[in-house]
Amino acid sequence: MVLAVAIDLDALRTWLGVPATVVDDEALTQVVNAEASIQASLCSIPPDDQLPAELVQAIYRRVGREVAAKGVPLGIVGVDAEFGPAQLRSWDAEIDRLEGPRRRFVFG
Repeated sequence: MVLAVAIDLDALRTWLGVPATVVDDEALTQVVNAEASIQASLCSIPPDDQLPAELVQAIYRRVGREVAAKGVPLGIVGVDAEFGPAQLRSWDAEIDRLEGPRRRFVFG
């Protein structure tokens, strides 16, 4: 499977701390492509093949959230006797901060 964006899988694995024995290259490529597609629908992407550093970092965070949530299909974590279960957040402030200056606004 070919990456839709130029993301170095080895650098991404190092950043995530996830070895190939946990998530293989094909699965990681699929996640990167899906997250890059979501990012492209929300942000203005330069026409060349080189993504700006902030968008690469946002993809790293997006992929990290997806890989971390893989083992939690219902999104419920941390069942606590006092506070009960906690739900995985669907919004990440850091992704919003990194993508914010390049976000497209759609009216109508």
